[in-house]
Amino acid sequence: MASIERTAYPVFAQSYSLRELNLHFTPDEVELDWVKAKTLTATLRLNLAIQLKCFQYLRYFSPIEDIPPAITEHIRSVFGFSQRIEIGYEVKNTQYRHVEAIRDYLGITPAYGKAAITAAERHVAQAAQLMDQRIDIINAVIDGLVRDRIELPAFRTLDDLAERTHAEVQGRIFDTVMERISAPHLGALMRLMQTEDLEGRQSEYNELKRSARKPTKKHLEMLVDHLEWLESLGGVEDIFADIPETKVRHFAEQAMSYDVRELNECAPPRRFTLLLALIHRMQVRARDQLTEMFLRRVAAIHRKAKDDLAQFQLRQRGQLEKVAATFAGVLAIIKRESDDAEAGKAIREYVTPDTAEQMLLACEQIQANSGNNYLPRILTHFKSHRPVLFRLIHLLQIESASQDHSLIDALEIIKTYQDKHRVECINQPVKLSFASERWLKLLRRPAEGIIGIDRRMLEICVFSYVAEELRSGDLCVAGSEEFADYRKQLVPWAECVAMLPDYCEKVGLPVTSGDFVAGLRDWLNQRAQVLDDKFPHCHDVSWGSNGEPVLRKTVAREIPDSAVSLQNELVRRMPQRRILDVLANAERWLSFTRHFGPLSGNENKLREPAERYLMTIFAMGCNLGPTQAARHFAKSNVSPHTLSYVNRRHFSLENLSAAFRELTEVYLQLDLPKIWGDGKTVAADGTHYNFYDENLLTGQHFRYRKMGAVAYRHVANNYIAVFQHFIPPGVWEAIYVIEGLLKAGLSVQADTVHSDTQGQSASVFAFTHLLGIKLMPRIRSWKNLTLYRPEKNAKYQHINRLFKENVDWELLEKHWQDLMQVAISIYTGKISSATLLRKLGSYSRKNKLYDAAQVLGNIVRTGYLLDWMGDREMRQNVTAGTNKTESYNGFAKWMSFGGDVITVNEPDEQQKRLRYNDLIASSLILQNVVDMTLVLQEMRKDNWTITDEDLDFLSPYMTQHIKRFGDYSVTLKGAPEKWISANTFQQAATAARHAQRSTAPWGS
Repeated sequence: MASIERTAYPVFAQSYSLRELNLHFTPDEVELDWVKAKTLTATLRLNLAIQLKCFQYLRYFSPIEDIPPAITEHIRSVFGFSQRIEIGYEVKNTQYRHVEAIRDYLGITPAYGKAAITAAERHVAQAAQLMDQRIDIINAVIDGLVRDRIELPAFRTLDDLAERTHAEVQGRIFDTVMERISAPHLGALMRLMQTEDLEGRQSEYNELKRSARKPTKKHLEMLVDHLEWLESLGGVEDIFADIPETKVRHFAEQAMSYDVRELNECAPPRRFTLLLALIHRMQVRARDQLTEMFLRRVAAIHRKAKDDLAQFQLRQRGQLEKVAATFAGVLAIIKRESDDAEAGKAIREYVTPDTAEQMLLACEQIQANSGNNYLPRILTHFKSHRPVLFRLIHLLQIESASQDHSLIDALEIIKTYQDKHRVECINQPVKLSFASERWLKLLRRPAEGIIGIDRRMLEICVFSYVAEELRSGDLCVAGSEEFADYRKQLVPWAECVAMLPDYCEKVGLPVTSGDFVAGLRDWLNQRAQVLDDKFPHCHDVSWGSNGEPVLRKTVAREIPDSAVSLQNELVRRMPQRRILDVLANAERWLSFTRHFGPLSGNENKLREPAERYLMTIFAMGCNLGPTQAARHFAKSNVSPHTLSYVNRRHFSLENLSAAFRELTEVYLQLDLPKIWGDGKTVAADGTHYNFYDENLLTGQHFRYRKMGAVAYRHVANNYIAVFQHFIPPGVWEAIYVIEGLLKAGLSVQADTVHSDTQGQSASVFAFTHLLGIKLMPRIRSWKNLTLYRPEKNAKYQHINRLFKENVDWELLEKHWQDLMQVAISIYTGKISSATLLRKLGSYSRKNKLYDAAQVLGNIVRTGYLLDWMGDREMRQNVTAGTNKTESYNGFAKWMSFGGDVITVNEPDEQQKRLRYNDLIASSLILQNVVDMTLVLQEMRKDNWTITDEDLDFLSPYMTQHIKRFGDYSVTLKGAPEKWISANTFQQAATAARHAQRSTAPWGS
């Protein structure tokens, strides 16, 4: 049976605040009149009102004796009845009449009639077709019944219905898949799971799960081999043709968590369905990884050619000095000798024929290698990659995402000439509209009286532009996910039109292109005029001697002595805590481990599952790993295998994120964090983590100057993290700015983002604006950015020289529809904002959406920078916000004390490690706030004067009282700490549950 706590099935909370009682259980005037009209006595009036308000809260009728006293007493007080008025029914028929009256009044269909059962079966059948977890199915049915105004049946009824229907749907899918597998294909699948007579230590099934290693030429060849092998296992698209993608993904996740023995224990239909789903997902992943590695290898070829040119120019410096010295000597002779004949004779003597020949050769070499044109040197570095790159383009199905097929045609031509090594020059027509002038000079060469195309240079030219257009989205890869044609993923414009009014009202945008452009135009004119008027009297910005604007440095707020004393006293009084005890307290308080369980959806068979989950979170989140952690869990009798098994079979990115959201939601309900901030502003920043390097996530980071990956987080202005994701070095952090806000899924939705330079670009400014998000970055080299004049003829008295370009309003209005279609597609979750912004962050000569996004982004960024220059308080707030993120990153790293290196290469496991770490960090922040609240109460009793101004300087990132080392143990059998049952904290937990049930990530 599914755990009721893990579902949205409404139940009474342990306690309620006065605000919650007023909100949920106070009858309004209409309801009071109806109750009075339906009853004759005070007792019946009170009981009917209690039944009515509790039904509206639960959506089903609860036995009146199970209703918490706080609710009944609150409703009693609303009527002004004394305790003599009893609660309960002496005659059952009276209760039945009240139930029927409430159903009629609210227009509710009874739970156990034919119509209700039919509706429930319909909703559960629809949910089971798309979902694979029984809890998700139950939640979907509850939502459907509430929408249909049908009374909820007992939870056991819903659970049995969901279990039975889910099993039926799964059975039909498994049978359908088995029918579609041919006999030869089935034999090949059976060989994959063969465990006898193995030459190696593992079956081929384990080879399926192999992920890409670091992007070297050798590993590129290995990945090509791997994808060729995966493709040889047969296409599975037809087998899963009419099966929802969400189902296929979940089947693949289950298969990924199984070893070959566990998969062989499944019944054949289920076994082969899971196996085929895994093959399908691994084929998609391999195409993504192969394309990514192709981009990196082509970039490496160009980088080596650049380095080669730089090294050659460095070596040429000696030759250049000799040429300069010889030329200087010639000039000295000309200056000394006034007679031309004498000067010529002296020069002849000074520059011998041998010297002249050497100098001419040196000049030719210097001219050939001057500037930054490294393309003539690229062929040397391409040769070793040529065989594997050709294998790759034959393996991947690369297609054009636009009407321009010139690059695809050129790709087919180089495939035709791939093995014709004696052909130096291609004489057939080749459309080179994609190539730059530099490339054209290298490509064209005379041959037999005509101008042909150099075959070798054409190959590397085409590969270079294929990489560039895959990056920008002008080319796509069939059967890929990250490199699919994003245009096909957009919501059709006809559907967007229907959503447009509500969407624009929500985000505060005009509904038509004309009004949109006119509004932006007025706004930018206003921002420019405000700064121009302020400039003479503004001491924060002035013109420097070099003609550039100079901003006065922001100064941090001075911390008063009273706040320092308060901080010191808090630290002294804070109780000592162990990390595992903190996790245990969070579990006793919130039962957050209910989010975890077998990924298969089966019953949980772990012994003491909550304790096992807490130990696994601790082992992974502190980066101890299963082996090291098990050594310190000696008293708990847990093995490394158990911790590894629980991590693999019971934890996923989704359920870790759900638990993380619950802790965050509870934090938002507490009073102390509300003094620090409202949670509607977040700061985005990244920090470096060391990793094993046999994966595509790890790379050399230009800023940190070492290998690793970047943990990118959003931290709210009240100090709690709301989003986290590992990204590779070199990926512009700004592309995850929107993703972090859309996926937070909290009751408090942030609408403002602070970031550093890496957190902004023109495209990001454009789409944050279209999504109603205010982007406020701290831009390091803002003077190097171009500011756009609102109107061509606009002149300003003081800031005129700030503007370098004019806004193309016509282009923006022309492509407004394209921009809005993308924005609505992101909002509804049809396309990932990170995937889209990564493509739109790369220059595209074909994509007009890129041009429109650049125009809109430059407008918004210009307006922001004008405000930035004239508002010191804004600059202080942005700096303070980004400082909080940096402090959180340090706090979370302090928790990762098990080692400096994250020792996993599997992509999902890498992302899980970050979520484990942040789950521990959030638990500790929550515990610190609880302890700080209790200590502050004690201090007030001791006559301390505590003001909100002093509290504002505090932070929940305290670590002085935390013990990280020693023997570790955890038990939930003892009595919980007293504060857990206090009304303040129980009400926060209840409010968080309600908020979670009514809130979901955007686009979900």
